Amino acid sequence: MVLRCRFQHNFYNLVDPNQVNLYGRPPNATNDALWEKALRENPDPSCMVPVIAIGFDDLRDRVEAQNQQSTTHTKKLTDLKSRLESLSTAHAVQNSTRLLRASAKQTQIVHRLLVFVQHLHLLIPSVRSSAIRPEEEEMRGKLEEIEDEIRKGRVKGRLNELWALLGAVSASIERGRGGTGEWAVVDDEGLGQIAQILSEQQAGLAHLTKILQKCQRDLAVIMGTAAPGAGGGMNGDEGFEGEKLWSNLWSSTNTLRENVYAECAFPRPSSER
Repeated sequence: MVLRCRFQHNFYNLVDPNQVNLYGRPPNATNDALWEKALRENPDPSCMVPVIAIGFDDLRDRVEAQNQQSTTHTKKLTDLKSRLESLSTAHAVQNSTRLLRASAKQTQIVHRLLVFVQHLHLLIPSVRSSAIRPEEEEMRGKLEEIEDEIRKGRVKGRLNELWALLGAVSASIERGRGGTGEWAVVDDEGLGQIAQILSEQQAGLAHLTKILQKCQRDLAVIMGTAAPGAGGGMNGDEGFEGEKLWSNLWSSTNTLRENVYAECAFPRPSSER
């Protein structure tokens, strides 16, 4: 009865190329013409073997097997997607901060190396006792120009960098609050470095303010524009503009530090309590 079934169709199973020779003609392949046709139409004899499906029972079994295999592949793809998302999150939270710290450390090393190279000639007796050549004098001038250019925008560039980093930390906090309602510090070391850098920048600005005020007082004395009884202080518009400039810069730095303490819940240094 099975042999007289009108539904007979050739399918092909994918197998290991080393096991192709182990598969022969199946017992239900009694139709010679149909079997020869299956061999001729084999798309890849090196890794595929023909099988004969007779009746709808064989077809149903094959469809169920393919559905099970498809479900297994879908589950595997879902697991891989979850793993990729976990790796991406770990990279954004951990590796990015490490890269920033490594970049900052590299910048410090480069700066120290440049300072060392700048005074290297003092360590070589033959070079120290010889006169400076024209090309060396030209290189010295270029280096001084580069150093002046770096010093002019160093404070402003550093503050902009800290603002950008603080914005990224604040955005991360907001995303954490939106998802779970709570936020925890992931990188205590990085937050500590931010607070330390802000303290150093504030101390540096205070020192620069004192130097600028002293220079302006000395300039006022030299030019004879010092107000009587002011002890060599600044006069009129000069004093007002200088105080206004540094007051704005000082206020910006204090605001930045207060935002770090408030957003990141980082303890204040003992000197500020």
